Amino acid sequence: MSAASDGPVVFDPADFGAIPRSVELRRWMRKVRRGKADRTFWQQFEDVYLVIFALAMLGATGGNVVRHLNNKSAACSSASCGWLLDTVPWILVPLLVSWMLRVLLSVGPVSASRATGFWLLATPVDRGALLRPAYRLVIVVAAVMGALAAVIGFALFGAGWSTVGEAALLTVLLLVGTACATVWAQQVPARGRWALRIADLLLVVAAVPALILATQAGKKTSPESLETLSMFAYSEVNSGLSDYQVRLLVTAVVVVVLGGALVFFTARTLARLPKQSVVAGGDLLAGMAGAAITMDVSLLADVVAGRHWRTVGRLKSRRGRGERVQAIIHREFLRVLRWPRRLVVGAGLLVVPYAVAGTGYDVLVPIAAGFAGFAATRPLMDGLRSVCRSTGLVRALGMDLKDLRVAMSVVPGGFVLLWTLAASPALGSAPTTFAVAAGILTGVVRQASARPPSYAGPLVASPMGAIPPGLFSQPIRGFDLLLLCLLPVLFGWPPLWCYVIPGIVLAIMFSIRPKTA
Repeated sequence: MSAASDGPVVFDPADFGAIPRSVELRRWMRKVRRGKADRTFWQQFEDVYLVIFALAMLGATGGNVVRHLNNKSAACSSASCGWLLDTVPWILVPLLVSWMLRVLLSVGPVSASRATGFWLLATPVDRGALLRPAYRLVIVVAAVMGALAAVIGFALFGAGWSTVGEAALLTVLLLVGTACATVWAQQVPARGRWALRIADLLLVVAAVPALILATQAGKKTSPESLETLSMFAYSEVNSGLSDYQVRLLVTAVVVVVLGGALVFFTARTLARLPKQSVVAGGDLLAGMAGAAITMDVSLLADVVAGRHWRTVGRLKSRRGRGERVQAIIHREFLRVLRWPRRLVVGAGLLVVPYAVAGTGYDVLVPIAAGFAGFAATRPLMDGLRSVCRSTGLVRALGMDLKDLRVAMSVVPGGFVLLWTLAASPALGSAPTTFAVAAGILTGVVRQASARPPSYAGPLVASPMGAIPPGLFSQPIRGFDLLLLCLLPVLFGWPPLWCYVIPGIVLAIMFSIRPKTA
């Protein structure tokens, strides 16, 4: 072997051929897929027709419901309704942007499968061109979600359809810009951390108008204020249809120009996305798809948590304290503190009961508080979820599973207590607060300690095909106990029952041994 051949291998297009373009690769893959397809055009058309028909029926039904509620809300002429309509954007928009930032940053937002990362992204092929279809899908999803959220959010509170149209256009622009910002943040890990801090700050921003709305809704309004409000509403409605059309057209043009510019300039930076982040997002989507197929909500939370800890890598270990139960409680407390952003999100969800209380729908406040508290507390139950799904881990800890469930529920139980005490002014009474707290705690404990989905037994025929019966009960585990504890509150029973029924549910939950797989 000559000395010249001992050096590093240098890529030369003359030896291997020209680098193919992304368009050529997609055309070749499409040709291969079509060559292996075994379904006729009419079979595919039948499936597409069913999906389109189902979406049309759902859209028509939902549209009629929203229009009916809009007409009922628009008939309200009190100052409270005016305050509500003026305050809704300051609550809805920060929550939408915060939610979009968190969801997209947890996924990527631009993602690719592991096969794509191994066979294509590791080659000299233009990475930006390969990732452009996934990027377009993210932008389309952000635009559709923005339009739907604005239409539903503003129409439910009685806004005029002119206001709804403008709000939908501006919300689409805002969420498309948010999606572009997450793509930009995906390129450098430090940017992603700053984006998550901004999402936490937006939760605090949304909490302020919700508290103001809750305090203003109960105040009496003078006839002068009602007259001023009615004059303002009259001038807005009768300001001229042509002016509205011009304003809506100008808004649409501005949204298209600014949104198109943001999408275009962000697409030119796709080549800077690291392969590790793109492939990690693809693995997360694959895991979420598997969790969705099995209807296992806990598995879905585990997939998201696993993605977070893989990006963190490692942390500084701390020495434990105490023995047995005391040591487990201390370790659970440290585990919760290792991911403090979940506590911030849980505190931000206090906006929900106060906002619902501010709307005047007092009967919905316990339900809203229960589901918001459930969403705030469930991420803190990862330790119990891991123990209940691993028989070997239970044996290694040397304790009975019932005792472990009680010990690992102490820290989340303390969080539930603090959360419901903070929400008690919106809930209104001590019995209601106790029922909500008991429902949240028993619900999250039941869902975290539930067994994996069971595939035993005969299959049940459904329009989606044969489904194991064990999958039907999987999504409602936890929520059933929450609604059971809220039952005396929703039916207006005496306060004694608001203590008795949730207390019995709590006693049964922590006295029986959870079933293992």
